[in-house]
Amino acid sequence: MKKHFIPVIVLAIFSLAACTKRFDKLNTPENLLPEDDITPALIGQAFAFSQYHGLCAVYVEVGQTLHADMYAQYFTSVPAAFSTDQFIPNGSWVDLFWKDFYTKAAPQLFLAEKVTAENNLAVANAIAKIWRVVIYSRMTDYFGPVIYSHFGEQANSVPFDSQQDIYNDFFKTLDEASAVLKQNPSANGFGAHDQVYGGNAAKWLKLANSLRLRLAMRIVYADAGKARTEAEKAVADGVILANDDNAAVLSTTNSVNILSRITYLIDFRASATMISALTGYNDPRMPDYFSPSVTGNQFTGLRNGLPASERGSQLANVTSFVGTKWLSPDRKGTLTPNRVLCAAEVAFLRAEGALRGWNMGGTAKDLYNLGISLSLSERVAASPAQIAAYQGSTATPAPLADKWNSPAMSNLPILYDEAGNFEKRLEQIITQKWIALYPDGWEAWAERRRTGYPRGYAIIASESPAISRTELVRRVTYAPVEISTNRAAYDAAVGMLGGPDENFTRLWWDKKPLTDYPVPTH
Repeated sequence: MKKHFIPVIVLAIFSLAACTKRFDKLNTPENLLPEDDITPALIGQAFAFSQYHGLCAVYVEVGQTLHADMYAQYFTSVPAAFSTDQFIPNGSWVDLFWKDFYTKAAPQLFLAEKVTAENNLAVANAIAKIWRVVIYSRMTDYFGPVIYSHFGEQANSVPFDSQQDIYNDFFKTLDEASAVLKQNPSANGFGAHDQVYGGNAAKWLKLANSLRLRLAMRIVYADAGKARTEAEKAVADGVILANDDNAAVLSTTNSVNILSRITYLIDFRASATMISALTGYNDPRMPDYFSPSVTGNQFTGLRNGLPASERGSQLANVTSFVGTKWLSPDRKGTLTPNRVLCAAEVAFLRAEGALRGWNMGGTAKDLYNLGISLSLSERVAASPAQIAAYQGSTATPAPLADKWNSPAMSNLPILYDEAGNFEKRLEQIITQKWIALYPDGWEAWAERRRTGYPRGYAIIASESPAISRTELVRRVTYAPVEISTNRAAYDAAVGMLGGPDENFTRLWWDKKPLTDYPVPTH
């Protein structure tokens, strides 16, 4: 028989073999509790732990910055030895955040769901289910098939689920959770332990609907009918409309913003793609997102995919780093919450839905402009006049005075082009969403794969024999630990993936026809 133990303070789960109850007591460290002794009063701590760690908080550099943030072209890599920005996988990095997820965030959340269900804590259980969709959607959108429905089984080999099955279960899980929250709109689950909404059931219901809308749009090229059904259902049931309802994990001195955790490093700098867009648009969010270079005092980006011979610490002072607010508190940064899903993203999702002819409660143009307004209001407290000026601007991204004489990353204006074809208007919507999502590379990279926007720049040099410099990385390869310890399940997962375990294999939802796919230029 296998038992789980949970530390009272640090909340990391361990699996220990036991035969009798007395043996459990004799062999349990003082700071651990057997699973049978865990009470509803303690389970809130486990849920809070799963919220922070579920965002890849500990291994944010290898999990996010050196993968999604590079491929979304928010940041670019500086150290010569780092290969992912040139499309070469690094299995040791993937091992770190894969194991962290499945030994920390996933077990704590599994336990929170189990205990709340067993103790008839319906609202808390519904909230835990929604959080499961949040963190597992990030994992499956990185890898494809992942360990999901079989997690927690006491077996030597744990099967993966196909991505299509996982998405189907996401929608089912959101149905279950939403039904409970609709019946208990004024209730509270987890109280102050909930690091997102303080247990507020009504706000969690809005997050559930907004998450449904995000996931519905993700599958639009794989299952257009279901995408429309789920999206219209989400909007009808009530999504996040105001910044006051934005979902974000609380940041404290003990759990700082995950980007702030790595700002003592010189490993990454602003991507040229972001600088081209923000400079050309005269975007007021520029100083919020980035800081001027130490040398020259200019907002300066660096092209992605530099050869190792051109990278190094000498680039740090001549390129832009993150804005001051993103620094750690001891370096004059702020305790910026870790955003999960916001009103601006919801507005852009609705704008795309309206562009596709779906019932989103507004026109594509109005919802596009709403997304801009919500983002500018949230990030820089822009005035109505500033917002209107930005929305009506015909400015386009700027060329860069760099060694490659990089032209503008696109010729796309801010002003919504009502006469433009579908793809041009989609590109406008996704480009503004990409700007608003910063620094959430997980979501921005997923959307770039799904739509091809923003086109960005081709990387300077690809080291991959299978992905050219004008193409995109489509997924993260599996953690080597799964190959060595869970081989049968790994082999089955690769079979469900529909292609080799390589970073050029497209995921189940990544189905936009290649003939319609824009190619990064220059």
